[in-house]
Amino acid sequence: MSQRDTLVHLFAGGCGGTVGAILTCPLEVVKTRLQSSSLTLYISEVQLNTMAGASVNRVVSPGPLHCLKMILEKEGPRSLFRGLGPNLVGVAPSRAIYFAAYSNCKEKLNGVFDPDSTQVHMISAAMAEHKKLNTK
Repeated sequence: MSQRDTLVHLFAGGCGGTVGAILTCPLEVVKTRLQSSSLTLYISEVQLNTMAGASVNRVVSPGPLHCLKMILEKEGPRSLFRGLGPNLVGVAPSRAIYFAAYSNCKEKLNGVFDPDSTQVHMISAAMAEHKKLNTK
């Protein structure tokens, strides 16, 4: 693999990781808000009613669509992309390294195993992940 090919794969991986992070950021914000709903939404409440015996009443927490609606109404559309900057700082280089390492390993392993076989893809993916983890 030439140096130019490696740079192209680094760039493509970085771009792909960036686009993926941008597209999934609103889902991550909604997920995080639902997980920490005690601060911003309606936390599930458990009320013990001792008058009529030991019964338990539960108020169900809102779902993702309700959460999305509340975020848009109270904070605006920009709030769906909170935390995107720090996420991109980690995701773009990580995906770039993974993509380039995967392509490099795949090219080398195609000479050892049947070209584009399952073994080539599996080992290339494992090696790329290993390389990505060791560069952090």
